[in-house]
Parts: sequence; C-alpha cells; structure tokens
Amino acid sequence: MKTKFRFASLVGVVAIVAAACGGTGATTAPTTAAPTTAAPTAAPTTAASTAPSTAASEAPSAAATAAPLTGAITVWEAYGASGSAEKTAFDAAVKSVMAANPGLTVTVLDVPFANLFTKFETEAASGGGPDLYIAPNDSVGKEARAGLLKDLSSMSATLMAAPYNISQTAITADTVDGKLSAIPESMKAVALFYNSATLSTPPKTTADWLTAAKTTPLGLVYGANGGGAYYQWGLYGAFGGKILDETTGKCAATASTGVADSMKFLTDFKAAGGKLYQNDTDAKTDFLAGKIAGFIDGPWQTGDLQKALGDKLAVVPGPSGSGGDFSPMAAPDGYYINASSANQDLAIQFALQMLSPENVKPFVDNAGHIPANTELAAAVAAGTNVISKGFAQQVATGFARPTAKELDNYWTPFGNAIASVVEKGTDPTTAVADACTQMDKANGK
Repeated sequence: MKTKFRFASLVGVVAIVAAACGGTGATTAPTTAAPTTAAPTAAPTTAASTAPSTAASEAPSAAATAAPLTGAITVWEAYGASGSAEKTAFDAAVKSVMAANPGLTVTVLDVPFANLFTKFETEAASGGGPDLYIAPNDSVGKEARAGLLKDLSSMSATLMAAPYNISQTAITADTVDGKLSAIPESMKAVALFYNSATLSTPPKTTADWLTAAKTTPLGLVYGANGGGAYYQWGLYGAFGGKILDETTGKCAATASTGVADSMKFLTDFKAAGGKLYQNDTDAKTDFLAGKIAGFIDGPWQTGDLQKALGDKLAVVPGPSGSGGDFSPMAAPDGYYINASSANQDLAIQFALQMLSPENVKPFVDNAGHIPANTELAAAVAAGTNVISKGFAQQVATGFARPTAKELDNYWTPFGNAIASVVEKGTDPTTAVADACTQMDKANGK
C-alpha cells in the first residue's frame, strides 16, 4: 500500500522485549487469543462537547524531548486480536523508537482484546499494570472517572499544533468530563469492504442495499451484548435516529422512529437475501470464501483482507438512508497513561515519538490506520490507496464516539434488542422502547 506521504526512513532494528504475561519482562513472545469480534465489547463512554481544560496538576512535558529517552517502560496492545497486520505495524514502530533511543527498553504485551480493559482496570486499581496501553476509546470514560488514567489536559494545545496536528474530533472523543485522558493515534470507523470483481458498483443507499442483496449478497453484523450495537450505530443516523439526549442524558431512541427503522432494515435486508452474522469473524470468513460480496467492518481487517484479495479489495461508506448519512462511531485509538505508573513522563515521551510520521507509516501502509494527525490524514485522503481513502471518507462523516457516562448502559440492552428483532421477530418499536426503558433505569433517569 502506498500513499503520497513523505516519510523518513525507518532506522535500525532492535528486538522488542515481549512479556508472556503480566507485562513484567519475560522474553518469550506472548500468545494471542482473538475475540469473537473485533468490535469493541466494553461499554464506551463520552464525547465532551468542549475542549479539555488546559491546566492539569503535575503537567507532563508536552513536546517530545530532544534528548534520547532512557529507562524502561511496559506497553500493552491488543492488535493481535485482529490479525497480523496491526501487530506487525506496532512492533515495527516500537523497534523504530528503540533504535532512535538505545537507552530505552520497551516491554510489549499483546493482550486479547476481550480482556484488555478489564485486565488493565483490575491491575491499575491496585497500583500495577503497564505504564501505558493503546486501544480504542471504549472504556476511557469509565477508567478516567475511576482515576486510573493520567490527566493529559495540559497537552491538548500542543497535540493540536504541529507537528502532531491532532484533530478536534479525536481530542473530543478522548475527553472525559473536560479532561483529556489519552493521546490520540488514529481514527477508526466501520465501512463497507467489498470485492470489486464481484460487485462492480457498490450500493450507496439503504434501498440500493436491499436491491443488491437479491442478487449479490452482502453482510451485516448484528450480534448481541454490545457487538451489534456497535455496528448498528451507523444505521441509526441513516434513518434519522439517535440514542442519547445530550441535555438530559436520557435515552432518545424513542423520540423518532429512526432507531426502530434501522432495526427493521435488518429484517428487510435478511428477507431480501442479505446475510446477518453474530460476529465479524464469520462474516470475514464468508467474504474471503466468496459467499458474500462485501460486509461492514473496520480498518483493523485491512491487512488480512488486502493480502487475500489484493487490488480487488475496495471500501466505500455504509449506506445512507431517509434520515441522512451512515454515521458510525468515529473513535480514536490512543495511548492511555497509567495514573499509577512511576514512569509517566517517559511513557508520554514514548507515545509522542510513536506519533512521528516515520512511525505512523507502518500503520498507514500495512494496517489501514487513518492518522489522528489532520495533515497526515489529508495526505491519505488525497492519496492513491483506495482502502485508506474509503475509511478516511467514512471517518469524516462519522459520529465522534461519546464518552457520556450514560452510554455505559447502552450496549447490553440495545445489543439484546437488535438480536431479539433479528432472531425472534420482535417488533422493532417494542424492542427499542424496552431497551430505552432499561437504559434509563440503569442510569437512574
């Protein structure tokens, strides 16, 4: 994959110290266990509508230091869960940072995605865990409110300025109650992967999807307990629905028919010949086997799909509908600094060096990441890589993944509602009303 970036060459290779468990320095490579879906399963939380405060106690050094980094840190990631591409890209970037800083030792632990957040929360709450970890913003609200993440608000202005140029959308999606709680790395959203040899003209609207399903099956993920509620989010916007009232914090899914209409679309799609999956692993398998012409998923699948399909792989935004564009959650992968770490400043400097263009390059070229850096993202959008261009377009029309506390109680009731509509034939209006009631009750509304 090539873009029109100008990146500095990677220099040198130094072995990464990879811990087999606990991130404590064992030298054998860790094993990875892929979750049933690459979609987030932990409850997400918040998009603050205002920029984070600029005064924070014990403010870290905002810009990357000129002096070489020395010391030892432990970082966790879960990229092994989505195939080899993201993991390989992460390791390459870490090697680059270590090569530039011979006195720096980085211990990397690949944690199964399904366990990442709970493992961090359990260990960090007792003063342990890594110095930092990288992941989507699924649990940033929960962890920030529990005091497990360092307040990085003093860095916001620096991160939004050159050379980092982090987008306001990414900053907002990593801000909890006015405090910046992560250093954004890239932006992710789901879009339609398709095989251009099978589907010469991809569908643009929900009506197009129903027509295409009759002759050229496509796939959607609906699985319960959070997974389906993640993938379905983009369809809410397509039908003019929304989940949360920003003023009251109450469920807004019954304020219009949009959310129910989006669930009815699933049953209409299935009746037309479309394929519905409980997880994206099964959808990916059928796609590679040629049983479906495409399915909606995220850029974490790019490396493996492109390896299998080459130039036949393409990406376009999901379907627009009567209510607007397909608006999936646009969420950053970011570096989260453990509030109990004794190496916070070193961890921050490591994260900043991972954001340099030469270290972003492996993620863009091989793993389909869309940088949170607006200048690098613009280069991707203007480049020749059709996969990156497609996801850049979808991120631009996405919905900044919220960090509102009330969204913690969205995932299970709405995931179950979607599954009930698909599997039991429950009336969508009834399913949405019940899910809304459950969500408000859990939130004390």
